[in-house]
Amino acid sequence: MESRERVLTTLNLEEPDRVPSHVIAIDGNNVDKILGKPQMTDFDLIEQVKSINPDNYIEELSSLIESVETSIFSRMVEAAVEIGLDAMQVGIIPLRFKSELEMYDIFGRIWQLEDNDGNFFPYYTRGTLDSVEKWEQLKQDIEDIYTDKYCKMAKKFYRRINKKHKDKIFLFATNDLAGIFESAWQGMGMSFYTRMLHKKPEFIKEVFDVYADFNVALYNAYMDVGVEVFIESADLAYKTGPMMSPKKFVDLLQPAYEKLTDAVHERGQKVIIHTDGQITPLLDFIVNSGFDGLHALEPTANVDLDLIKKKVGDKLCLLGNVDITHVLTANGTKEDVENWVKNAIKTAGPGGGYICSATNMHPSVEPRNLKWMVEAVEKYGNYPLNL
Repeated sequence: MESRERVLTTLNLEEPDRVPSHVIAIDGNNVDKILGKPQMTDFDLIEQVKSINPDNYIEELSSLIESVETSIFSRMVEAAVEIGLDAMQVGIIPLRFKSELEMYDIFGRIWQLEDNDGNFFPYYTRGTLDSVEKWEQLKQDIEDIYTDKYCKMAKKFYRRINKKHKDKIFLFATNDLAGIFESAWQGMGMSFYTRMLHKKPEFIKEVFDVYADFNVALYNAYMDVGVEVFIESADLAYKTGPMMSPKKFVDLLQPAYEKLTDAVHERGQKVIIHTDGQITPLLDFIVNSGFDGLHALEPTANVDLDLIKKKVGDKLCLLGNVDITHVLTANGTKEDVENWVKNAIKTAGPGGGYICSATNMHPSVEPRNLKWMVEAVEKYGNYPLNL
């Protein structure tokens, strides 16, 4: 099987020729280790634009974001191909420059631009949507300006990357940094979000609904240019448990998620939810929201892969579980990686419906360990399993 058929068979909860391999991203420093450093770093670009246009360089930098993101993701996919992965995801990120080292997005969030060996690494710092009045203006901007703008950008972005790599790897689309739940609470900041959650839950529900409409439009734009699988970026839980009670998730967020998954399913495609943390109490919510797959299955949050497989393995394709705190870092040996992957496949692979993947990604993950992960999948993941 080719990667696309292998992944789609697995998402249909059937056995492919072998377990597919996947990561959600590869950080810029590791892309450079795999492919070699580019002639100009991201921060060199800032200095160049600043020297040429010192009075308006912030505006000019923002105008270059689309081409910069396309270049960053294209190199990331090229690195994933080099490692031998079956799948990964790409997605336009709605960021603009606020100052030389700060960015903002359309949801009211401020991001610190950190230097990851010359590569941009946006780090969330705070939300600014701290009043109903600000929300009304933002809502209007999303409906009147941003939806059409980013849908057009998404089409061009995906076409360019997929055209170059489609025969080598299966590309999902993601709304990373634009997921419904994260965009809502982070855009408001935890203090205002929590206050409104308790005093005016209908307000929170409205925010979720508007962001769902934005993402439905974005997903439809991606499907127009050939996307078949989506990753909804969520992070619904801490390591100790969900960020809201399961009931609040059902009452407030599930209608928004159903709107999203229905839109994808109407066009015959698949949608996976990515969430770190201890998500076991949310399994029914995730299934009932209409998702086809669940990514992360974070072992450091005490997510029990065997339990998840038994509870929802007949309803959800499971992705992830490979540890990024030790196993995929410089501290992890080849034997560590091989043993982890073997156990994950033995636990979640029977009957199909498991895609081996790192739980997340960060700059300390080692490319050699990712390569070992792929090699272990190819060694132990062939069907019929014999483990």
